[in-house]
Amino acid sequence: MIEAELRYYIQPLFNFVGETTYFKFFTPNKITALAFISGVFSGCAIAGNYLYLALMLLLFSGLCDVMDGTIARLTNNTQKVGAYIDLISDRMVEAAVILGFTILMPENYFAFILFFVAVLFHFTTFLATSVLYDNQSEKSIYYDHSLVERAEAFLVFSLMLLFPIYSFSLLMIFNTIVFFDGLARFYRIISLSK
Repeated sequence: MIEAELRYYIQPLFNFVGETTYFKFFTPNKITALAFISGVFSGCAIAGNYLYLALMLLLFSGLCDVMDGTIARLTNNTQKVGAYIDLISDRMVEAAVILGFTILMPENYFAFILFFVAVLFHFTTFLATSVLYDNQSEKSIYYDHSLVERAEAFLVFSLMLLFPIYSFSLLMIFNTIVFFDGLARFYRIISLSK
C-alpha cells in the first residue's frame, strides 16, 4: 500500500539515484543479487544480535530492491526472468530476516511461524491472481492491489530491529493484516470470477 500510494511521487528520486550513482554501472540482476546478499547478511546480523548493523543491511537491501527495477526501466532492460529472480529473492530475504529473529528470540517462535504461514497464503493468492489477469502496468506481471507489500514488511522489520522488546506484538499485528489481506483477495477474485 505504501509503495502503491507513494511510488508516483518518489520514483523521480529513485530515477535520479539510478542515473547519478554507481547503480547505473550494474545490471538489474546484479542489483537484485546485491539486495539478496545484503538481506541474507541482515538475517545473520540479527541472529548475532547486531541489530543496528542488521538495520543498515536491511535498508540497503530494500534500496537495491527498488533500484533493480528502476535500472531495468531506465536502461530498457526489463526481463521476465529478472522479475522472477526478484520475486524469489524478496521472499528469501524475508525468510532470512525471520530466521535471524528466530535464532535471536526463540521464545517468539509462534509469531515467526505464523509469519511464514501468512506470507505463504498471501503470496499464493498474489501469484494466482497475476496468472488470471493481463498486465496493464509497467511491472513485469499483474500486481493486484494489497494492504501489505514489501515496503510494509520492511517497515515492520525495521521497527522490530529498533524496538526488539515489541517484536512479538509488531509481528503478530503484521501477520494478522497479511492473512486477512490475502483472504480479502481470495474472496474478491472468487466473486469476480462468478
